Amino acid sequence: MLKLAVRNTKKLIRRCAAEKQQRIGRFFTKLDTARLMAGAFSPASKTGVYLLDAGAGTGILSAAAVEALCEMGGVKEIYLTCYENNPEYIPMLEDNLERIRKKARHDYKVKLRITVCEESFLLKEHGEDERYDLIIMNPPHEQTEQDTPEAAMLTDVFSGGNEGLDARFTALGASLLAEGGQLVTVLPVAGTTSVYLTPFRRHLFSLAYPEAVYLFRRDKTKEPLQKHLVLKLRRSDNAPAQVALHFCEDDGTPEATHRQNKPYAEVVRAEDASLVLTVDENEQEILSLINALPCSFDTFHLKIHTGLTLETKYPHLLRDTPVDGAIPLLHPRCLRDGLVSFPRPGVKGQYIVPAAPSLSQPNKNLLLIKRAPAKSDKRRLMCAAHLGGTMNCRYISTHNKLNYVDAPANEQMDPPFLFGLLGYLSSEPVDRYIRVISKSACINARELAALPLPTAQQLRAIGAKLMSVRVYRADYCDRVVKQLLFAGKL
Repeated sequence: MLKLAVRNTKKLIRRCAAEKQQRIGRFFTKLDTARLMAGAFSPASKTGVYLLDAGAGTGILSAAAVEALCEMGGVKEIYLTCYENNPEYIPMLEDNLERIRKKARHDYKVKLRITVCEESFLLKEHGEDERYDLIIMNPPHEQTEQDTPEAAMLTDVFSGGNEGLDARFTALGASLLAEGGQLVTVLPVAGTTSVYLTPFRRHLFSLAYPEAVYLFRRDKTKEPLQKHLVLKLRRSDNAPAQVALHFCEDDGTPEATHRQNKPYAEVVRAEDASLVLTVDENEQEILSLINALPCSFDTFHLKIHTGLTLETKYPHLLRDTPVDGAIPLLHPRCLRDGLVSFPRPGVKGQYIVPAAPSLSQPNKNLLLIKRAPAKSDKRRLMCAAHLGGTMNCRYISTHNKLNYVDAPANEQMDPPFLFGLLGYLSSEPVDRYIRVISKSACINARELAALPLPTAQQLRAIGAKLMSVRVYRADYCDRVVKQLLFAGKL
């Protein structure tokens, strides 16, 4: 059934590519992924099963799910509902489903009763009695457009545009599960930890508990690098004791998959419903070590802010030289081996005329952090210490591509503490921790603010060691932090 649907879909892709020069293949689920998703369902406990494919396309996931149910045995009737609002796909969807219906009847003696809804799954008014035992979906991953009907959905969960359509499909699907029902969906890996999707995850896990997560490696590397994962949820009154983490090569070939069962509380964080997806014992060890640290940014009354100046908004205020009325603008390119190097040769617009008060800040001791590390950067957190006394000016400005850590208005971090914070955040253990807890390439200010910190005494000891040799590179920070903070533990 599945191979038939995939084969016919490839014909459609070739035809559309020839007629319209379109690349539509990326919208359809690959065979191995579809088989993996359908195989995630537990055997049905009743002979009649209600199955939903939300955004069915040409029926690949429907075929995979029906085939899996037939092969599991025990099911006599499948009531399949497919939603698809693209008229180009409807004829092939109906043709594939009819072929699948005949094959299910002939080969497995299973009756397949089909309903095709030619409308948007998100915009359909779903009745209270519309419930499904199994839901399978690979929803579109585009951002929700502002001022569209989709953006008006679930306004208590979604802010109206920062979330993808996939989150909205999944939330709506979970609300349609029958008691004990199962949902298998595709979601972005970054969404498992994104602060902006915290309300979505809390809402989703209030409807159905995660039972299994499938992560995909690229080129057999140790780290799951694919952008999307497969998530299985079940509607139940109680959370499962464990969550199964599957690490799959390529797109999910079954023989290239290994599994780890972890306690539910270790995978789903109670405070923000984020998923902690550790690959091995080493990652679990680093989580335990960092989480055991007693302090946070709040402990020291430190705040994390976004840089003040967006270059594209104020090009007329930028200057290349320190003319009268201009102040230094600290740019990401000023971050060099743990220190701020200013001015930088060949960099334009390193000064700004602060025409508005919001473009300047007091020149004081700060920790600067790149908001978006470059591909060549070795750490997720690329940091540099700025000592206010190194610049003969009262005010500075910071680039919008930086975050900065600052003490309260009338205070500032003393140098040993500042360099201790630099050394700790620049170290390899913290980098490993961030790669586990945040699946996004960038860690934002709110995520950074939740990072556990050592005590002030420990930070000052790290800072004093770095200052004694005047070396602040990440590799040396590793040595100092492991020696003074994690001696014998890593």
